[in-house]
Amino acid sequence: MKIKIKKEFKTEILVVGTGIAGLIATERALKKRKRVCLVTNKKLCGGASYFPLKGTLGIQVTKDKDDCERYYEDIVKMGNGMENPELIKTYISNIKNSLYLLNKIGFEPWLRKDSRPACFAKYSRDIYLINNWKKAKERCKRKLKNHRGLNILENSTLVRIVTKDKRVVGAIFQCKQNFIFVKSKVIILATGGVASNYKDSLYPEGINGIGHIAALDAGAIAQNMEFIQFIPAFLKPKYNVLFGEHTLKYCLGMYDLRNNLLLSGVDDEKNKELWIERSSYAPFSVDFKSHIIDLKIPTEGVSIKYSKELYEDKEEFYTVYLDWLKNDMGIDLLKDNIIISHFAHSCNGGLKIDEFARTGVNGLYAIGEVASIIEGANRLGGNSLGGSLVFANRAIINAVEYIKNTKSFKLKKRDVEQDFNAWIREITREDKNNLLDKKSVIKILKNITSDNLGIVRSAEKVKRLFEELKNMRESYSIEKNLKEGSLEVYLMEESIKMLALSILNREESRGAHYREDFPETSNEVVKLNVKRKNNEFIIEKVKVR
Repeated sequence: MKIKIKKEFKTEILVVGTGIAGLIATERALKKRKRVCLVTNKKLCGGASYFPLKGTLGIQVTKDKDDCERYYEDIVKMGNGMENPELIKTYISNIKNSLYLLNKIGFEPWLRKDSRPACFAKYSRDIYLINNWKKAKERCKRKLKNHRGLNILENSTLVRIVTKDKRVVGAIFQCKQNFIFVKSKVIILATGGVASNYKDSLYPEGINGIGHIAALDAGAIAQNMEFIQFIPAFLKPKYNVLFGEHTLKYCLGMYDLRNNLLLSGVDDEKNKELWIERSSYAPFSVDFKSHIIDLKIPTEGVSIKYSKELYEDKEEFYTVYLDWLKNDMGIDLLKDNIIISHFAHSCNGGLKIDEFARTGVNGLYAIGEVASIIEGANRLGGNSLGGSLVFANRAIINAVEYIKNTKSFKLKKRDVEQDFNAWIREITREDKNNLLDKKSVIKILKNITSDNLGIVRSAEKVKRLFEELKNMRESYSIEKNLKEGSLEVYLMEESIKMLALSILNREESRGAHYREDFPETSNEVVKLNVKRKNNEFIIEKVKVR
């Protein structure tokens, strides 16, 4: 089947993704009087930060000049050798002055009253909170949809970045059965992480790593992909709601689903310190002794029982969460049967960028969770959203200069179609049978990712994943399902392979990455760079120290 480009658009800046990072980049570009095309695979304001997984979302900011060194220390310590020092310095210098950008896209941040350190942080600092997602969405939509310089494409999935002479010239999207080409000197990727490749995730659908693969095929490099945050969340009484780890300070015991005790709680002196330590951070990490609690949690979940003292704690951090849980989610931690398990969440790694979010491919920028920004083996609480603010703004500052200094180019639609179809022919060479539809394949992909690439990892599990991917591929034809979205399935499958290969090549346990066949942390510190050539992955080990 030969694909034709149905529609063609021309813009100055193409932004892919409408989470907070993409929306800030769009607002900043419009402020600079640039024509923008904003594309999302769902609806406007559909990113991870708009996913109401808890009562508030925090942004940790530099407290004062004296805090700069302490903040750097916090991030580097928890990065455990995998962090990006220059980007950390840029972040620390700019985050506080970037908060106003949230107001530009409809939010109203406020300073949290207490001085509790953020997750994984040693030192306390100012943390600003946002909520009221629905109201923020409406404000943002009203502002953007009336702007003359903006073209918005919803329900359009990125399938290919087009390059010429080692620079981006546009991108191809699929909207239903039609393919669209957007010609642009600049592409700002804000497509998010990989969490929705898992069956259980704290993310909306469609954040599945396809932006990573499109960027790698264009010449970008990814790093640290194996470091994914897994955070406990509710299976029952309400599915897919964030679990407040701070409540574990009042845990009386953890039980399997047959009510067998797995681990006694805080009233047992030999486990008390484990629970107190685990109550201080949300994501799974082997860098703490209390990670043994997480390793006792199977996929089907565990039951947590609490002391009544939990609801007697009047600290703001407890009252805000517990009130939201009870009033908005209908969950009472004392009265209800509480069953939790690990859900995929933030992606600490991503596309390598510099201090202006440049990927190394001329005209291609990466912001938000698709990028490897300041985090490493672990992510400090309140830094994910902050990174979106700082680097979205800096990307636009640089992109405006890039446009000014870059000559226009000639590009014929038939040449784009010819190259696109040549790529499709290459990736469909392994097509065999066509027994599955897109919905079935995505369900299979999520199940095998969850079964094999969760918090307990091994070479054996990665091998099993690749066998199951091969079996699935033999029953699904990309070519015969092009109009139904098979290219998204292909890119999703490739993003899972990227994750699996990164896991396989890190033969140690460090931070968010645990290998049961390599449970110790290596003294040799290396980063894993991921590249693509001829639709195949190349993993490079780069020694850090």
